[in-house]
Amino acid sequence: MNVLVLGSNGQVGSHLRNCLPQARFWTRNDLDLADTSQIEARVTALAPDVIVNCAAYTAVDTAEEDPAGAWQINAQAPSCLAAAARTTGAHLIHFSTDYVFSGESDKPYTASDPTIPINTYGRTKLGGELAIQAIAPSYWIFRTSWVFSEYSKNFVKTIIRLAQERDGLSVVSDQVGVPTDAQQLASATAELVSGNAMRNLASGTYHLTGPVSTSWYEFAAAILQRAKDQHLIASPYAQLTKISTAEYPTLAARPMSSVLRPDQEVLDEIETRFDWEAGLQRVICAMHETEKTT
Repeated sequence: MNVLVLGSNGQVGSHLRNCLPQARFWTRNDLDLADTSQIEARVTALAPDVIVNCAAYTAVDTAEEDPAGAWQINAQAPSCLAAAARTTGAHLIHFSTDYVFSGESDKPYTASDPTIPINTYGRTKLGGELAIQAIAPSYWIFRTSWVFSEYSKNFVKTIIRLAQERDGLSVVSDQVGVPTDAQQLASATAELVSGNAMRNLASGTYHLTGPVSTSWYEFAAAILQRAKDQHLIASPYAQLTKISTAEYPTLAARPMSSVLRPDQEVLDEIETRFDWEAGLQRVICAMHETEKTT
């Protein structure tokens, strides 16, 4: 099977290199998704059986100042990939986000709940979803949340870096979501590509993450404790203080509760189970091993 992975230097893409070693991996240097004029032709020429799009414009605050750039990568590029999938008959797997929701619900969001994004990033990601739904004949859109890993920029690495630099950290405690290990996402994706999901799982939009939610503050506390245990930060480590969203203004509004309810239809097709605490331990250990060798 000819599999093309886009965004292969990102968090999920980096792990897919191990999970799908037979795939072709394209970075931004191979195909710049900001240049939509070339996407459809390049992908069609390759004629993949499966396209896995891990690429995205994820700088949430920067997107408020660069809406055109975010739209190009998050909405226009997926539209071009969907057109290529339609031409070649390829299956398209695309990752989306909890930020397509407003965050006002007191219950976990289902894949069929109304989408009401409250910032540019969420609106552009929703634009990509809608384009794929309208164009691609065979697609799986997987919404996930709070992705972390030992690769690229993410909350886990930021908290550890700041704890190494500062005596105290203030973290928002009233925003709730589900952290998701990129390695678990990659493992699940590889299973879906390699197994019977292409036949068993209907085209559609699904939530792919774990069942256990937490706050950014609680997530940060877990990160610091595990980082201390692995000697990535000194003991005693940086003091952690709870603050409210109102006390931490950002350029882009954030959903207060973006908890996604995982879709059982997807989980039935895979052996991978999502557990952010186990994933966090894995990531901290991987960072520790990297530090020992550098």
